Amino acid sequence: MNNFYCQLTGFTDITQMVNDQFYRSVPDDWYVSVVDVRGSTEAIERGSYRDVNFIGAAAITAHLNLVDHELPFIFGGDGAVLLVHESMRESTLKVLQSLSYYAKEIFDLELHAGMVPVKTLREMGKELQVAKYVSGIGFAQAMFKGGGISLAETLVKTEPEFRCEPAARFESTEVFSGLTCRWKPIPSGKGVTLSILIQPVDDDYRVLPEVITQLKSILGSFENANPVRMENARYYSVLANLKRQIKISKVGFNRQFIKDIFTILVAVPFFNLRLFKLLPSAKRYIEHTPLHCDFKKFDDTLRMVLNCSASEHQAIESYLRSQGLAGQVVYGIQVSDAAQMTCYVESMTDGGHLHFVDGTDGGYALAAKKLKQALSLLAA
Repeated sequence: MNNFYCQLTGFTDITQMVNDQFYRSVPDDWYVSVVDVRGSTEAIERGSYRDVNFIGAAAITAHLNLVDHELPFIFGGDGAVLLVHESMRESTLKVLQSLSYYAKEIFDLELHAGMVPVKTLREMGKELQVAKYVSGIGFAQAMFKGGGISLAETLVKTEPEFRCEPAARFESTEVFSGLTCRWKPIPSGKGVTLSILIQPVDDDYRVLPEVITQLKSILGSFENANPVRMENARYYSVLANLKRQIKISKVGFNRQFIKDIFTILVAVPFFNLRLFKLLPSAKRYIEHTPLHCDFKKFDDTLRMVLNCSASEHQAIESYLRSQGLAGQVVYGIQVSDAAQMTCYVESMTDGGHLHFVDGTDGGYALAAKKLKQALSLLAA
């Protein structure tokens, strides 16, 4: 199978994220795999935002582990979308069924999970193009435009024919392998953590480079606005992490379970006591973790989690309000004081770990609620 995505030329300047030269149309023999937590807002209000984020990240890592390691994807906080080739359809279905089953059994969360053929999206009038943004050392993110992702999400949420039924096709340890949620929320270094969603009116992507440039000007640089500040990061306690690991593991005297428990017993004091400074590879892993985070991305909607000061927050709100009144964009912003990070770690080497970032207390999901309200007012 020719994975065209691996052959794409990546771009490194986020202002180029809608530049046609970096995008390629997704072939008709591919599918969009969609996972969305049903009732995520209500789950977040019950205090389950950490579980919601965990399942959203697991949607990605389970595909990478059990389908193919080089799939394009994007994390949305309360869900995710990926592209899979038709040759991967059966293994993808097993992942979606298993994830739906364990989300309900372990976390009491119901999913909309399913696949939509890219060909169907085109027949319904939407295009799907993908680009590759190289945002850190050995870490590339997929960017999507054309309206196909949004339509695929809508079809999976509203049309039963595109959804799958829950079934334990894989063991829970296989579905959640490599995925951890051991870090406490990371406090904002400047005081405010913003979860922002921005859509151009009438899909006029041309306005977005200017929006990004203005945000960068307000913040000084996006590097300074990265919400993952490892000097402020601490693990949850050994007991809290053990409870969570037992929750998602096949408990017993098997090699994987014993390895996971041993890792927690060693890793929590190792990181919380800052002992990683004594080991060059671990020190490098911590220093480079912010470079492996997905805090800015695009899938017809610009999605960002930003660390900023109160004055920068007000300037961003003021600027987006002016652009909204001018009919350029619609947006949703959720304010918190920390970022939630869910990690996928194969190794501590560059490119061997991914970190999915959201604002605490349901940042992206609650920003999406506000965006929907703004879109409703626009359509009225």
